[in-house]
This record gives sequence, structure tokens and C-alpha cells, in this order.
Amino acid sequence: MMLATLTIPTYGWSQALADLGQVSPIATLTGFFLFAIVADLAIPMKRRSGVVAMIAVTGLSYSLGTAVYRWLYATGDYAYQKMATGDNFALFFDVLFCSLGILTVAVSHSYLVKRGMREGEFHILILASIIGMMVLASATSLVTVFLGLELLSIALYIASGFARDDNRSQEAAAKYLLVGGFASAFVLYGMALVYGASGTTIIPDIATQLANASASNPLLILGVVLMGVGFAFKVSAAPFHMWTPDVYQGAPIPVTAFMSVGTKAAAFAMIVRVFAGGLPHLAPEWQALLAFVAATSMVVGNLMAITQTSLKRLLAYSGIAQAGYVLIGVIAGGKAGLAAVLYYLFVYMFMNFGAFAVVTLLAGPEGDRDRLSDLGGLYRRNLPMAVLMTIFMLSLAGFPPSVGFFGKLFLFTAGVSAGYTWLVVLAVLMSVVSVYYYVRVLIPVWTTATRAEPLRASFSSTMAITLSGVFSVILGLYPTSLLIAAQLGANPFGP
Repeated sequence: MMLATLTIPTYGWSQALADLGQVSPIATLTGFFLFAIVADLAIPMKRRSGVVAMIAVTGLSYSLGTAVYRWLYATGDYAYQKMATGDNFALFFDVLFCSLGILTVAVSHSYLVKRGMREGEFHILILASIIGMMVLASATSLVTVFLGLELLSIALYIASGFARDDNRSQEAAAKYLLVGGFASAFVLYGMALVYGASGTTIIPDIATQLANASASNPLLILGVVLMGVGFAFKVSAAPFHMWTPDVYQGAPIPVTAFMSVGTKAAAFAMIVRVFAGGLPHLAPEWQALLAFVAATSMVVGNLMAITQTSLKRLLAYSGIAQAGYVLIGVIAGGKAGLAAVLYYLFVYMFMNFGAFAVVTLLAGPEGDRDRLSDLGGLYRRNLPMAVLMTIFMLSLAGFPPSVGFFGKLFLFTAGVSAGYTWLVVLAVLMSVVSVYYYVRVLIPVWTTATRAEPLRASFSSTMAITLSGVFSVILGLYPTSLLIAAQLGANPFGP
């Protein structure tokens, strides 16, 4: 009787170390994440929160340093049989996510103390979600993409409901869980259809296998549509945006600030990897789908933001509109379009996170204070924060020479060059509309209110908000350096 032999590829120590090196920023942060879990269990309650916060910041800093070192001195390549990569595209997002994590931990400390929430568990959830984001950026397989997506999502489902005594927070977590599961099902079904058409889950191999495939293949078209719908849910793009305002308003403000930037950046990394990297020959099909989503997002986001009285909801609709702007760069494609996407996502971190971070200072033991009227007299209560809030709002509106102006300029220029002039004209018109509600936020900031007690900020919050403001100004005055880095990272096709 003859037995079939199974050929197992050799996998020595040298290959294992090489693969680990490619994903070393993720491996580094994962090690600190596990250490933080053990510390949270072993250290007494009174000392636990500060220790876990320090472990989180240290781990994020080490991971950030590892990503920068690999960007400067190492060569990106595939790892684990093309399941992941350590190319410049992945490293660019690693730097973004780690920077966002450090800012989040810094802003969260005083907020969690005021709200009486457990700090250790919160930082562990943030670390878990950042690891999921980094996996998404490094993924070169549909399987790895889905694993990163679920790790990111599950951690944020829990974080959204972290205020256990707040009914709105519990409602936000439930809505996010239900809608997020719905979106994940769309993505997974779409991936299954693409796998059925190509016979592989490796994104570069999908591009090779389907290079000569007919664009009328119903499996491929349905797969693209289903993945596009799921991706639109994840980036909070209209008409799949319904969950965003409610979840943003109900979740604790540091979670909202983190989600508004991190999930959007991770989802765009996923879109670019899968669509531009894996399905370039179907570009006309997915570009048409994304163009519709972009146009709808800009119109719905900007018009709905006008009527909002809650700053959380206003920035939620603003984020929907911003997703539409970024989609212009994705649709344009090429070096210019993708570099504009990376540039805008990086500077959006400082603009949008900084605005939310100022709102965290208003929170009290009874809950968040996110009404526009709560900003009344901010210039008398804390003048530096009023100035920084002004910088963030003007940057989001795209006033020159702010960083938001150059971000939109690069996106719109790429869109016109790619022939999507009609979409850019719509984006410019909607940007003009957005000026109204961004300036509307600043009216109570610079007007006198009956409440004028000083607004105090912790050292860590002050540093995080100040750094966000400084980078919002410097990267606007000197946009070239970051744009060059974005151009180096604008290669989602693998090593």
C-alpha cells in the first residue's frame, strides 16, 4: 500500500527571523500588549492605571522607533508566505497609528480619572485596536486583512461601551457591534467571491491571476460591490454612514477621537491594498462605485453637519465628508493620488484628534459636555486651548496656509489630473459649505459666556493638544517633507 507524501516547505531560523523582522513594529507592540495584560492583573489597583499607561506609551514609542528605523535602513519584503509585508506603505501607517496611540493615551488619563473609569483596561483595548490597524496596513492576503479588521473592530466595540453607567455609551456599543458585524459580513462574502474567481487569497497573486479575466465576470463584480459596501461602512462613508453620529456621540470622547482617525486610516489602507493592489484591472468598476460613495459622502456629511448642536455629532458628519475627500485620491490612483491619500490621512490625525481632545477637557464626573454652548467663553477660561481649537477648525475647513488646505489641494489636483473634474468641483463647493459650520464652532469659543471658571488641563493633555496644534501649523507651512514621505509610501502593490 502506497501512502501519499506531503511536501512541507522548509522554514529555517533565518527565514523565521527575516519574517519577524518584516513585521517587527507589530511584534514589538504585541509584546508590550501582552506585558500590559499581565501587569494589569498582577499590580495592585492603586498603582495599576499609571503603570499600564506607561507600558502602553513605552510600547507605542518602541514600535514607532522600530518603524522609523526600518523605513530608513531596512528593505521591505513579503513575510509568512506572502501573508504580510513590511514595505513602506505599511511602515507609513505604522508611524501614523503609533503616533495616534501615544496622543490617545496622553489625553485619556485625566478624562478617565474624572469619569471614574478603569484606566488599565482602557489602554489595553487601545493597544489591541492599534495592533489590528497595523495588521491591516501590512496585510497582503485577504485572510490577514480580515483578521486585522476583526481585531480592530472587537476592541473598539468594547471601548465604545466603556462608560458602563452611561446608557448612551451602551447604546453606541450595541449599534457599533450590530452594524460592524453587518459590514464585516459584506466584506467576508465579497472576499469569498473574489477567492472563487481567482483561486487565491494572496492579494498580489489575485492581481496576477485576474490580469486577463473578463470584467463582466459576475463573481468578480459582485465581490467588488460587496467589499465596497463593507469598506464604505468602515470609513463612515455615505450612504452607509448611519451608525457614525450615534456611536461618536455615545462613546467616551477619547474613544471617539481615536476612532475618528484610526478606523478611517486603517480602512483606507485596506481599500488601497485590496482594490488598487489586488484588482487594478477592475479599476473602472470600483472607481465608479467609489465615485458615487465619495459624492454622496461630501453632500450628506456637509449638509447634515450644518444643523448639529453637539460637537461630537458635528465632527462625525464632518468625518463623513472628509472620507469623501480622501476617496477622490483613491479613485485618482497613481503615485500622486495615493501620496495625497497618505498625506491627508496623516495630517487629519492632528486636525481632527486635536479638536476632539479639546472637548475632553470639558468633561466632568457626570459625563461628557459636547454641546457647542459648552465651549462658551473658552478664550477666557483657557486662552491657549481657544487658540488651538481655532487652528484645528480652520485646518479642517481648509483655510490657507493650514495643513488642511494643502491636504485638499493635493487630493483635488490628483482628481483633476485623473479626469474626475466633476467630483473635484463638487468637493470644492462642499468645502465652501463646510466653512459655515467650522466657523460656527468658533463663535462661542471667542464670545463671552456667563460661566467663566478656569478650564484646567493636565500636563499630558496639554502636551498632546499642543503637539497636535504645532504639527497642524508646521506641516502646513512646510508640507514638502511629509509629501515626499507619502510618495515613498504610496506603493500598495507589495515589495
